[in-house]
This record gives sequence, C-alpha cells and structure tokens, in this order.
Amino acid sequence: MPFNSAFLETAARQIEVKSVETDYDAAFALINKALKIVATQTQNVNPSDVDVYIHGSYALNTNIYFPSNLEIMVELKRTSTYDAESFPHPKYRLHNNYFIGTTFAFNPSDFYELMFSALQELTGRKCEAQDKFILVPAGNNIKHALEITPCFTFNYVERTGREPVITDPTLQVQESFGERVFPGVILYDHSASSHIVTFPRLHALNGTGKDLATRGNFLRIVRMFKTLTKIGEREMEWNPTRGYFIQCLLFNVPNRLFLSNIEQTQTLDPTTTGDIDAIFYKVLNYLLNANYDEFVCQNLVWKLFGAAREFWDPNSAKTFIKNMHELYITFPESRTNLA
Repeated sequence: MPFNSAFLETAARQIEVKSVETDYDAAFALINKALKIVATQTQNVNPSDVDVYIHGSYALNTNIYFPSNLEIMVELKRTSTYDAESFPHPKYRLHNNYFIGTTFAFNPSDFYELMFSALQELTGRKCEAQDKFILVPAGNNIKHALEITPCFTFNYVERTGREPVITDPTLQVQESFGERVFPGVILYDHSASSHIVTFPRLHALNGTGKDLATRGNFLRIVRMFKTLTKIGEREMEWNPTRGYFIQCLLFNVPNRLFLSNIEQTQTLDPTTTGDIDAIFYKVLNYLLNANYDEFVCQNLVWKLFGAAREFWDPNSAKTFIKNMHELYITFPESRTNLA
C-alpha cells in the first residue's frame, strides 16, 4: 500500500534539537583545551591555525527523528596539494583514488594520535579510537556523543588545460589557467592504514545549491529516505546504509523530479512545497530505473560507486532501492507514527 501522506510529511520533517548548539559550544571548548595540550608536545600544531566546525547531518539540515552523533572536523591548515594527473590511469582517478600516500614529517595520523591522547586526558580516558574519528561519549553536560575528526587542509587539483570557464562567487572551487582546485581535507583511516581525501565544504555547498533549486524539496526527500532507512534497519533487518551515501544518491536525481507539476510551471512563494507523495514516488521510480555508471558524490569530485573503501558498492545501492520499493508496497497505509 502507498505510504500515508501524514507519515511521509513526518518522515521528511527536520527535527529541531536545541541541545546541538550548547553541545557544540561545550565540544569547542573541549577541543581547544586539547589543542593547547597538543601544542605543548609538537611545534607542528598552533591552535590559531585550526578550524573547528560541525559537519554531518546537523550541519547539512538532514537530521531526522532518529538521533545521531555530533560530527566535528578539527582541520589543521597545513595545506597540501595533490595533482590528479599523478594517477596512472583515468579509471583509478574515478574509482580508486580515495586513498593516497603522503611524505609529511608530521601527518594526519600523528595529529590524530596527539588529539586522542589529549582528549583522553581531559575526559578521564573515556574516548574511543575509531577508524577515522575520535568518539567522545555523551556526558559531562554534553547530550550528544561527539565524533571528532582531526584532519589537514588539502587541495585536489585537476588540470583543465583551458582558460577559466567557471566563476564561483563562494570561492569554494578556484579555477585558474590550466587547473581547477577543489578544497578538501585529508585524514587518516586506521583500519586501512592509509589516508583519505574528502570534501565536506563542497558537499555542503552543493547540497545547499540543489535544495534552493528544488524549493527545499531535496533535503526533505533526503530526510525522508534516511528516516525510512532507519525504520527498515530496525524493523526489516536491512543492512545499515550511510546517510552520506543516501544523500549522494539523491543528489544525482534530476531537479525537475523534486518539483510538483505546479512548481515546474508556476512561480510560487519560495516557502511553498509540492506534493510530498508525488515527489517521493517520482524520485523512487527514477532510482529504480537509473543507470548508476555516471553517478557522482555530492562534492562533484569523486564518483559515487567503486571498489575501493569509502565508495559505495553498486549492488548494495540497488539492494537499498529494491528494499525501499518493497517497503513502499508492504507498509501499512494507516500508519502515521515513526516509533
């Protein structure tokens, strides 16, 4: 049976979490204390050269009824540049270039270890070392668990061989003669013993642009899909799917499918949103029949699917969409609650 409209509206709603701001303030103070400790142990870290900012669902306005951890980047502005042309074959540039080697005397893994040690000292050894972040459990007046990710500033360069053709007023992407620079970060993955390059600011910027172009419906559908995924994982034993993958998948759906027929033909109040049922069905139908070969991450740098770690396996994505379709068919139409 089709989903109840009230249920979909609830599933798409952004949940206001008043504790996020106060938790971030407390986390910011904790991180700054840790940075001061680290600065006494190495000359490579100056707290004034570090940017601390939220990323993840609370920063991207994709937080849902089911709570998540508060994700915080701790970005040391030691800018490094990596040339895309150094990859041996175009295929690897697209699908296997998430991990790179470095020749830093002081690298992201060193920064991670020093931050972990300092945070352990400050929290009474309550932190947990995860693959890419330091987990600080909730407590001490902080309601959210914290995922703190130490990283370095990193510029990814593509050679264009042409005059600049894109002017980006946000300066998030810089294009000059012969090359285009994508600002990102490099961090260390302990489980893979290798470095990862990712682009949190570009991811956020492009998501905001698509949401504006779709009258706010893009993020509504992202929240809806994330909510339905949590229900599927909890009640139908689906394999877990990262919210990052879900948002990138939906980013590849054409903008017109996030708009109702009226929105496509008339100028409406910007706060007006279309028929959530119709939009959901159009998006789901598109994904059921889409060719995933050219799907990209929301950062517009990497492909979404590939064999390397941190890329999504296309078969897993197809299973995810199949499960979503089956949920739509079998879900009780009378149900309106998420719990």
